[in-house]
Amino acid sequence: MVEEDIISTLPDLILRHILSFLETKHAVTTSILSKRWKNLYRSVPVLHFKTTATDEAAYFRFINFVSSVFLSRDLAFSVKTFHLDFTYHDYQIIYPRSPMEIVTAWINVIVLLGVECIDLCVELEKTIGFTKLPISILTCNTLVVLNLHCFGVEETLSPVDLPSLKILQLDNIWFPKVRDLMLFLNGCPILEDLFTFNVLFDSEESLTYDEWKSFCLSNLIRANIDCFFSHFPLKAVHNVHSLRLQIHHDKVNYLNDFIPTFHNLTKLELNSLDYGWQFLIKVLNHSPKLQELNIDQAHLNKETWTRKDDKENWVDPDVVPQCLSLHLRACNLFNFLGLPGELLLARYILKNARVLQTMDIMNVGLANINGLISLCPRGSATCELTVYDSPLE
Repeated sequence: MVEEDIISTLPDLILRHILSFLETKHAVTTSILSKRWKNLYRSVPVLHFKTTATDEAAYFRFINFVSSVFLSRDLAFSVKTFHLDFTYHDYQIIYPRSPMEIVTAWINVIVLLGVECIDLCVELEKTIGFTKLPISILTCNTLVVLNLHCFGVEETLSPVDLPSLKILQLDNIWFPKVRDLMLFLNGCPILEDLFTFNVLFDSEESLTYDEWKSFCLSNLIRANIDCFFSHFPLKAVHNVHSLRLQIHHDKVNYLNDFIPTFHNLTKLELNSLDYGWQFLIKVLNHSPKLQELNIDQAHLNKETWTRKDDKENWVDPDVVPQCLSLHLRACNLFNFLGLPGELLLARYILKNARVLQTMDIMNVGLANINGLISLCPRGSATCELTVYDSPLE
């Protein structure tokens, strides 16, 4: 008895949706299944290409394959998502046409096809510095999600006009100046979610108040910002509800002078704070509605423990930040070593956070942290304190 082929009885719309979960090279192989499947891959709404070419032959196979997919594309169907992860490290080959010229041609096509999501990572070792970003991306009016990895945005870039963009990820991206980044963001008027990691500048010139006093990403809700490698202007994210900052201790003094008031901020996570308590106090004073505070010292090791006397101690501020006395409901302290400054901070929050409901401490240091903290005065009678022990190796 021959079993019925249930999948092939599904409508084309459903089959295209199923194929959209596959890398395009696998979707193309389904064309050999039957006459029904022969041309389905040509109209799949997702194009997903990924390779690390290790030699010249592999490079040309990949280029030819992707180009053939574009040439066979049924242009009556839009491309909703384009994912390209392409790595090629070979100094010997002389290209008849540069790899980025080819990639740019692909990008130009998907922009015309109404793409909504682009996830782009192109690493070419022959490229000097960062790979140049195809400028057609910067004026794509259908784009909703943009993830960029390992690109450079030139100073002479065309005006950025991304009226539909809601999610932006910048990972290892180079701008000539901070001003160029701000102009980039200014072209994303309805942006809701921003992630940056290792955003670099040739020049970190200051931004004058007159130039940027009216700058506001009014729809921005979430931001995950790396201040570890460069000086990111926090003014750009002052409107967020949720903020995660990765901080390097060398940058804390710089950031102290550039903290805007976060009028809408209810959730804050600080990573690699490295005991910069003055910076923490200033951020709390500029976050009047904060409800959840997460502090992760991160990057801890035995050397950190042996240098514990070098750490800055907590000093109670003269005035309790408004968020502590009125709004803070949850506090989580990760990679807690139990150093004097950390203990003083935990006690201060417990004492002054009047509506605090939970404090969770992930202890990687002293064994008796719970005993040192549990008996201290609490501003909230309903606060639950929990200490999880995970000793540092």
